[in-house]
Order: sequence, then structure tokens, then C-alpha cells
Amino acid sequence: MFEQRDVGPPSAGFSDALATASVLVIDDEPGMRNFLSKVLLEHCARVDVIEDTEHAARLLDETTYDVIVLDNIMPEKTGLDWLAEQRQIGLFSDAILITAHADLDTAIRAIRAGASDFLLKPFRSNQVLNAIAQSLERAQLRRQNSVLRHELEEGKNILKHRDALLGSSAQIQKIRQAIARAGEADAHVVIRGEAGSGKQVAARMLHAASPRADHPFVWLHCYGMAEQVFQERLFGRLEQQPDGTVIRHEGILQSGAGGTLYLEDVELLSPGCQNILAELLSTRRFTPLGASRSVSLTMRIVSSTTRPLTEITQENGFRTDLFYLLMVIEIVQPPLRERHDDILDLLTYFSEKLALRMGVAVPEFTPLARRRFLSHDWPGNVLELRNTIERALIHGTFEDALAPPPSTVDTGSLAAAEQRHILSVLEACAGNRAEAARRLGVARKTIDRKCRAWGI
Repeated sequence: MFEQRDVGPPSAGFSDALATASVLVIDDEPGMRNFLSKVLLEHCARVDVIEDTEHAARLLDETTYDVIVLDNIMPEKTGLDWLAEQRQIGLFSDAILITAHADLDTAIRAIRAGASDFLLKPFRSNQVLNAIAQSLERAQLRRQNSVLRHELEEGKNILKHRDALLGSSAQIQKIRQAIARAGEADAHVVIRGEAGSGKQVAARMLHAASPRADHPFVWLHCYGMAEQVFQERLFGRLEQQPDGTVIRHEGILQSGAGGTLYLEDVELLSPGCQNILAELLSTRRFTPLGASRSVSLTMRIVSSTTRPLTEITQENGFRTDLFYLLMVIEIVQPPLRERHDDILDLLTYFSEKLALRMGVAVPEFTPLARRRFLSHDWPGNVLELRNTIERALIHGTFEDALAPPPSTVDTGSLAAAEQRHILSVLEACAGNRAEAARRLGVARKTIDRKCRAWGI
């Protein structure tokens, strides 16, 4: 037998969750409906009250609720039988059962049906409020655990994905401004940039700058994703057990509800996965695998690509309608070779963080090391810089972390190409500025002025 619990007023820590909660009440007794409606409307964002399960089922086809408060004794069928049916077709909301009698058999059936709590009649207003608040807290913890588990499975290094883009260059300041504007717009965004240039960092900044910042940021790498795996990761699934119970596996779109979904390398999605994503964005609804009831999409989509999606679409490598659905706002992340002014800021950050984690001292950053770092082309961008710094800390020297710059054709902006070329000549002259000026055919003071501007 379940005992009726005498609890105090709703906990202060649950007040925020209650204030944004949506609750569905299903009870055939007018007095109980009026009582619950009056109590819940004072504390919850939305309260719908239905007198029978048939109308409630139709309402659930259109609306998703955080919690369902359900009477067990109903005219047509018991609340537990109805709840079990709804779990079979796709009901992910927590359910609180109202009952006058709770014996062992009822408890077993309630567990199988997926009820999260009991309210024994008669009960007071503070009891129902606490039951709902506790259900909301459990759901929040489940979703947080799901998001954290997803992060751990993907194995992302927190040093690679900070919540801010470092640097003081004009290019990075422009990106910060674009991110701030996009955050306020709440539209779908595509971030384009070379591998390792910090696209996920930009996506996390965009999420933090948006009204969705209090909700999860979740991400999915699109490369090599099979269609069924893609659907299951996004939509979740229902797992039917031999004893009739249903295990609910929430997908990213449910565990991260209200937040931001980051699709990394979206151009690598297979045609089948592109079809799934296009339908999701067009209808703004999805159906978990094994379910027959759809759920509303409440997340913002931020995608990244290493190539312009326009070109890929023109080459028939990307669905045209999906291109337009995703490409509301585009942010172009500049490569590191075009913002050499930021290299020293990034070097200081990674050196301190990695040295602390590895338990080593940061070696001296000599003039030779500075020239090599500033003259390097950094084809792997920030990711390559980070790995180079880690290698320098392991070997105890920055000078040998990078080989002398090869004689290659310069790419990038004119200013960056000039800097790399001058530093490359300085490297060949072992830092002799007079000799470097002679080889370049410029005055020595020109080399001095350039080096001062570059912090050498």
C-alpha cells in the first residue's frame, strides 16, 4: 500500500520549473477538475483540463505536455489502461496517477504503464504542486544526463571547444558581431569555415547569445551517418518489452528541447539523411521510431560546412529545398592564416590550459619560435595550433614544434602573405634583419617597423 504523504509547500527551487510547465489534467469529476484547474493555473504556464481520455488522446496528437495528471477510475477505461495504450503509440510526458486505492497490483500496473507518481485521494494543493515539481526535476535530470552522455560518447575535448572566440583581429571582431546579431534573430544559421577554424566554438557562442541559452546545446556529426541511426539519434525510439512495458529512449530533439542543435559538416549528410532533415524542417514535427504519434520540433538548427553550400547544391550534392531551409543566416569563419594577429592570444590561452592539465611548465617562447609560429600557414587552423602547442609542451621547446617554413606559394590575404614571406626570409637569415632586408630589397627600417607591428 502507498501511504499518503504529508508534504510542505512547493519547494522554492522548483518555482521556475513550475512557472514554465504545461500540464494536462484528465478527470471525469467536475469538482476535481475545478480544484486542479484553480490550483495549477496560479503556478503553471499552461493548464488544459479534459473530462475523458478520448478527447485527451486527440489533444496529445497536437500538443506536448510536460506532465499529465490522470484519474485512474474513469467511465470508459481506467487511467492506467489508457496510459499504457498511449505509451505504446508514443507518449513521453511524465504521468501522475490520481487514485483512491493503491494496492500492490495497482502499483505494479502503474510502473508498467509508466506512471511516475501517485496522488492518493483526498489530497491538498501543495501535494499536487510538489508531485508536478518533482516530475519536472526528474525529467530535467534525465535530459541533462542524456546530453552529457552524448558529449562523452563523441569524446570532444573541452579545450577545443570553448565558449568564446579568442583574438583581437578585425576579422574575429566582425565574427563576434555577426554571432551577436544571429543570436537575437533565432533563425537557422550555417557557419562556413575550414576544418579546425573554430566553427563549433562559434556555434556555442551563438547559442549563449540567444534566448535559448538556458536550454541545452547538443550536436551531431553528420559524416557517415546511416539513415536509421540518424533518425534514432535525433528522434529517439520506443522499445517494447515482452511483459508489455515500454522503455522510452529520448532522442536529441527531446532531450535538448528548446535549445540548439548543431549539425557538424552538414554537407556530408547522405541523400537519405538529407530527406529526413528536409521533412523535419518543413513540417517541424517528428515521430520517434516505433511510435505513431508525432512531436513538435522546438529546437534551433545551426549547421557547419567546410565548403559553400551554394556550390554543393549547384553540383547536385545537396537538396535545394534543404539548402534554403538551413541557409537563413550565413557566418563565414576566417582561417587562421588570415588573422595572424590572433595567434599569440591563442598561444597564450592553450599554453596555460594545457600546461596546467599536463602538469608541466610553459617553455620560453623565443624570437625564433615566434618567427616560426607567425610565418606558418596553419592549414589546420586553430586545431593545428592547439596540437602544435601540446607537442611543444611535451618536448619542452617551442622552437622545434614547427619545422622551418617551406618555400611554397603564399595563400590568403595580401597582408598575411607579406607577413609570412618576410618572416620566412628572416628565418632563413637566422633572424638577421639587415641581411633579410638586403635579400628582400627593402630598407632595414622597413623590416624593423614590420617586426614591431607583429610583436617581434
